Amino acid sequence: MTTTPSASNFSLASPEEVLAYIPHALGFYPRNAVVLLIMQGSGLAATLRVDLPRAESGSVAAAQWADQLVQLVHKVPDATAVFAAVYTGQTPGGSHDSLPKHELVERLAPELVRSGIQVRDAWYVGSSRWHSYFCLSENCCPSEGFDLPDLALTETHLRMVVAGSAPEDQIWDGSGVAAWSNKDVVRANLEILAQELSGTTPRESLIKDWAMLLETDPAVAERRLRTDDVLCASLLLSLNDRMIRDILPYLAGRGTLRAFEALKEVARAADFGRASQDFSDFLLGTAACTPDWDRLERLWFFCRDLLGVAEGEETSALLCLLGWVNWAKGKGSSALKLFGAALENDPEYRLAQLMAKLVESGEMPSWVADPARAWRLRLEGRLSA
Repeated sequence: MTTTPSASNFSLASPEEVLAYIPHALGFYPRNAVVLLIMQGSGLAATLRVDLPRAESGSVAAAQWADQLVQLVHKVPDATAVFAAVYTGQTPGGSHDSLPKHELVERLAPELVRSGIQVRDAWYVGSSRWHSYFCLSENCCPSEGFDLPDLALTETHLRMVVAGSAPEDQIWDGSGVAAWSNKDVVRANLEILAQELSGTTPRESLIKDWAMLLETDPAVAERRLRTDDVLCASLLLSLNDRMIRDILPYLAGRGTLRAFEALKEVARAADFGRASQDFSDFLLGTAACTPDWDRLERLWFFCRDLLGVAEGEETSALLCLLGWVNWAKGKGSSALKLFGAALENDPEYRLAQLMAKLVESGEMPSWVADPARAWRLRLEGRLSA
């Protein structure tokens, strides 16, 4: 499941423009999924992606799937309507009533309407053509459907690219990060640092290294990350301490002072107070705050880059941190892929196990459904009524 909150500052006036927008909203081209564009009045509030149920799963599973979607839509405050797009990559036959997955749409649409959500249109998106499930005659649209637009030529795609969006062909699993040219030097410094500490981890000092990067101009911080071998070794060493690993999203999303207050309380392992409770609520996505998205974005890029020098448990930790940030943004599908990659690296890595179960259950942070607090794309749209 992926939700991506959106503002309303340009027009998505046709199905072709909407289909061009969806990969940018998700960050990848969807497959074997339904995408719901959730409306608040005339404004686009969120984009929701959910895997299609397996063909052999039966009517009970299909009903549960539809119920899940209805519940997820209602997590968006004041949701009024949806547009739906079903992606399978198949090429359907020539009749309107033979569109793939039509039985799922026929089950889902009435459930949404009964719950007070208008279904404005539903499209089947095949390998080369798209059709409307609600268009049942040649007077509406041809039985063979319409050619999929050349997304590269749509106004929406061009504007999103100019704004910096570049959807991937598939969900990123953490692979493909090139090894650093100075990796051997960093790893050697890591061994020296680990021996000097002799098993005692100076948590405050290690967290300060992360805080310094998060509070430095991103371009300067990136250069220092790549050139300061001792600093990089310190960051990698910190990932082997699970308390430090767990506090990094909080350090980025809530600030340095709060992170150190929480660290003091958690380290006592007793007499937990307000700071440790806020820390716990934030990690579980139940906090009432607005995350600091700029700092979380920096943390994501630092963790991605560090994959080029990390090994073993460090890699699993980085993949989990990347997954958590994507989960916090509402990118559940991407988060689940990264947690899965962490489990491939270490099947017993506990944080990856717990987060994968959380995402698979459909749980998302409370702020994802609140447009005032949620992460936003840099360029978003307005759907026509």
